[in-house]
Amino acid sequence: MKIKNKSNRVIWITFVAILMFAIYSCNNGNENNKNGCGNNAIYYWRTIFRMNNYEREFLKKHNIRKMYVKFFDVSKTWDEEEAVPLATTIFIDSIPINLEIVPTIFITSEAIAVYPNFIDKMLTRVFDMAEVNGIKFSEIQIDCDWTEQHAERYFSFMKELKAKLAPKGISLSTTIRLFQLGYEIPAADYGVLMCYNTGNIKEWGTDNSILDINDVKPYIDKLGKYKLPLSIAFPCFSWDVLFTENYKGKYMTGIEFNKFDFSNTEKFKKLSKNKYQVNNKLNYIRHEEPSIEEILDVKKMILKKMSSYTTQIIIYQLDSINLSKFSDKDVEKIYR
Repeated sequence: MKIKNKSNRVIWITFVAILMFAIYSCNNGNENNKNGCGNNAIYYWRTIFRMNNYEREFLKKHNIRKMYVKFFDVSKTWDEEEAVPLATTIFIDSIPINLEIVPTIFITSEAIAVYPNFIDKMLTRVFDMAEVNGIKFSEIQIDCDWTEQHAERYFSFMKELKAKLAPKGISLSTTIRLFQLGYEIPAADYGVLMCYNTGNIKEWGTDNSILDINDVKPYIDKLGKYKLPLSIAFPCFSWDVLFTENYKGKYMTGIEFNKFDFSNTEKFKKLSKNKYQVNNKLNYIRHEEPSIEEILDVKKMILKKMSSYTTQIIIYQLDSINLSKFSDKDVEKIYR
């Protein structure tokens, strides 16, 4: 190609330089990274939709274009045979411009057991909430903690839901827990592999129930055979798991967020790296907080085993207190 005009040559060189920089930006970093460039996403899992300045700036700084917002939970009360909505999110703030919102519904295993009693009511609630709050959406995500006992109901539910959404031009995604990789593929356009809450939170002997590479390893070989396209969600949060003790041993009593100062040696006796005894009494705390090194090790291991390119990386969740513990460089390592 012959370029006669000097100004045209400059324009052409500039265009090529920009193109090469974009390609480099997408591919720079870990050679095993398979996620698409520019597909950064995040979860929002609070019942009040309100973002502070740090969180709004976090979205801009890391080029986050998609947010999975928990609209409500679907649960089943102990004395009813109907599934009911709980923990509905109230929208106080406006939605940032150019941010795609994906209504996300958490469904308990007990609720999926009474399907199909609630599927139409659930959809009506989603559309009503979106209309009232001025939210346009083209995708719905289902987060269901189904067990083997209710697997058949879950797969039937997903099949019917996808059929109802297709004529409206709305896609459907679903979360995939590690153990669920051994089951059939749900009726969805893609899944989100949940790389958090991987361990048994109720057992005192667990080191870190949020993320432990040893909890992930037994499942990763199934990734090569799993045909549903997958995104991956990684944890950027921490919590403190509370235990007490009786003659049977230690048992879990609850979870607290950002409440304890473990440097207070008069109140907390350190038992191990992240376990503490309270005031020499029969109360114990396990502090769980995955490090950036642990997150990246799990990411590298998973991407090597995946059968296809992941559509995006998702961080759980948008919360300034927890996200501020990670540097901007570390966040970019997770996304890239």
